[in-house]
Amino acid sequence: MNKPSKLLWLVMSAIASASTPAAASQPNDANSVASGLYTERLREMLATTGWRFESATDTKQIARVFRSNQAKAQIQFSSPGIYHGRVSKVIVDNQGTSFIVDQGLDTAVTVLLDKYQAWPWKTLSSKAEVGGIQSASEFAANFNPNQELYFQCRRVEFGLGVYLTNCLAFPAAVAATKSVQELISNNDVSESFEDLIKTRASEGWARPNSIQNLLKVTLQVDIDVDGGIKSVNIVKSSGSNAYDNSVIAAIKNIGSLPEIKTLSESEASRYRSIRLSLTPNDLSF
Repeated sequence: MNKPSKLLWLVMSAIASASTPAAASQPNDANSVASGLYTERLREMLATTGWRFESATDTKQIARVFRSNQAKAQIQFSSPGIYHGRVSKVIVDNQGTSFIVDQGLDTAVTVLLDKYQAWPWKTLSSKAEVGGIQSASEFAANFNPNQELYFQCRRVEFGLGVYLTNCLAFPAAVAATKSVQELISNNDVSESFEDLIKTRASEGWARPNSIQNLLKVTLQVDIDVDGGIKSVNIVKSSGSNAYDNSVIAAIKNIGSLPEIKTLSESEASRYRSIRLSLTPNDLSF
C-alpha cells in the first residue's frame, strides 16, 4: 500500500495496525475545523471500541437492564460502547441534536450526537468511505422514523431516562462494512498540522475581554521529536499584548502533538517548526 503523507491517514493507520481492522480515512475537507474535530473523535472510537459493529448492543436492552437493576446498568454501560436501534424522532434544542430511539412504553433511549458527523458515506463491498462532514443537525435531517442506525458513544447516563452521550452515528450499510476506505486529499501534512494546532488551541483558549475579531498574530511553533510543544515565539504581533499572550498560552497548554511520531524521521523533521497566523475567529470554535 502506498503511504500518503496525510495526517488523518497516518493517525488512523497507527491505531489500526496496533489493534483494529479499521484503516482510517481523511475526508476531502481536511482543512476544516469540523474535519479536525471529527478526526479526533473517530480516532478515539477506534482506540476504544474499534470498528466492531457486529457486537452492538440493542438500545432496548439498556432500558431493560436499567429498569431491573440500576446499579448493574451504571456499571455495565459506563465505558464506551457500540449500540443500535431505530429512530423514532429527531430533537434539536439547546442541548444539541439527539435521536429518540425505539420509543415505546419502557424502551425509549435518547442518543445525544457529537457536534460533527460523517455524511455522506459510500460503501463498496466490505469497505466504507467518508464523503464529507456535517453538523449534527444537518446529519440528522437525512433520516426518517424507523430507520436503523448504529452508534458509538462515550458512555450511558441515567436519570429520568436513558441517555447515550457524545455519540457518532452510522447508517446500517456502513456498520455492515469491515473497514473504512482510505481517502486521499490534496492537503499536505504541514497544513494538517496547522489545523490540528488551531483545533487543540481553541479548546483551551481564554478570550481576553474587549478584543476585536480583526486581530491577527503570527507565531513560530517549534515541536520536539516526541510531539511536545518546545517553544512558541511571536513573528508578528497583533498589536494587542493581551491577545498575543492568550494565544501563546493556549498553544503551550496543548502539551504535545503525538501525531508527529507517526511520520518517518525525514518527514517529521520538516514539520518540527510551523509558522501560523491566528485570529480570534480561528480560535472561537
